[in-house]
Amino acid sequence: MDSKQTRRENFKDILPSQLYLSEGKLQSILKGGDAEPLPVKKVADKLFFTDGHHRAYTIWKNGEEDVEVYEDTDDMDWLLYLICVDWCLEEGIEFIGDLEDRIVTQEEYKRSWLHRCKRMHQEDHFRYVHVEEENDPKKKSEICEFILRSLPGWFGIEKAIIDYGEGVKDKLFLTVYVKSIPVGFIAMKEHNEHTSEIYVMGIVKELHGRGIGKRLLCNVERRMLEQGKKFMSVKTLSDSHPDGNYDRTRKFYRSVGFYPLEELKGLWGEENPCLIMVKPLK
Repeated sequence: MDSKQTRRENFKDILPSQLYLSEGKLQSILKGGDAEPLPVKKVADKLFFTDGHHRAYTIWKNGEEDVEVYEDTDDMDWLLYLICVDWCLEEGIEFIGDLEDRIVTQEEYKRSWLHRCKRMHQEDHFRYVHVEEENDPKKKSEICEFILRSLPGWFGIEKAIIDYGEGVKDKLFLTVYVKSIPVGFIAMKEHNEHTSEIYVMGIVKELHGRGIGKRLLCNVERRMLEQGKKFMSVKTLSDSHPDGNYDRTRKFYRSVGFYPLEELKGLWGEENPCLIMVKPLK
C-alpha cells in the first residue's frame, strides 16, 4: 500500500458500487474501523468505490466527511462496475451514507447482492449497452469534451478538445451508454452524397477492447447505408509516427474494415502525419 499515491476525497463525491452492506461484516469492523486508504476508480465522469464499502461506511459513521483513497489500477472489468454504479443511481444511492437503510443480515446480503452479481456475470453485458442519437448542441459538446479529456494519450491538447466540442454541434452525434452512463460517442461529417467522415470518436479507455466502439460504428454504418452512402472515411495519425496509442487506433479501424488510402504530411504539420483510411459500405 505504501507505494500507492493517496489523496483525500469527500464522501459525497464518491459513488458506491454496491446496493447492500452486511450487518455481520460491519459489526466486525465498526469499533475501530480501518485506517488503510480505500480503492476508487474514475470511469467516464463517475468516481466510485471499487472495494471497501463496509470500511468506508464505518469511517463515515464515525463522523468523517473525507476519506483517504487511492486510484485502483487493477485490470478489472469496468463495464460490470459501471452497471453496478448505475444500479445504485437508479435506487437513489449516491454516497456511502445512503446505504444506512440497506444494512442486512449476512444471508440477505448473499441473496440480495452476491447472487445478483453472480447472475450479472452470466448475462450478456451488451443488454446494458445502447446507442442514442443526440440532437442538443450543448449536450453534444459536453459529452464530447468530457470523453476526450478522459483520453489524454490521444487528445492531450486543450484547444483541440474545445475545438472538437464546438465542431460536433452541427453534426450527426451518437452517444453510447452503459445504462444511463455515457461512455463514448461518434460525430460524423458529411462530405457528399457518397461519403461521410468520422469527424471525431472516443470511448473511455477503461472500456477499450470490449466491443463498444464496434457496436457504435455498426450503428453509424446502418444509418449511412440507409442514406445511400458508399464509403466512410477517417483521418488518424499515420504509422510513420511512433505513437503507441494511435497504433492501437489504426489496428481498431483495420479490424472493422477500414483500409489506409493516403498519407498527408502537410495537413497537420510534418510532426503529425495524417493517414486517411476508407471503408466501403455494403
